[in-house]
Amino acid sequence: MEMRKVKLKVTRHEWWFPEYEVPAHMTDDEALEHVQTERPEEVYDEYHSKDSYDQECWSELEEFSSEEAA
Repeated sequence: MEMRKVKLKVTRHEWWFPEYEVPAHMTDDEALEHVQTERPEEVYDEYHSKDSYDQECWSELEEFSSEEAA
């Protein structure tokens, strides 16, 4: 059977919703800066927020010339 190669583009969007306590007097912008400064590893590590982690993923067929396969 004759075969051919196809190239896929896989796109994944991920999101999670970490929650942190911040001083009540802070504005939203100050609170965001505070959390990003004080807890950057936890904020950007999906494992720390595994209970609120979600994603969607899809693929598209990309153009693939036969010269690229050689």
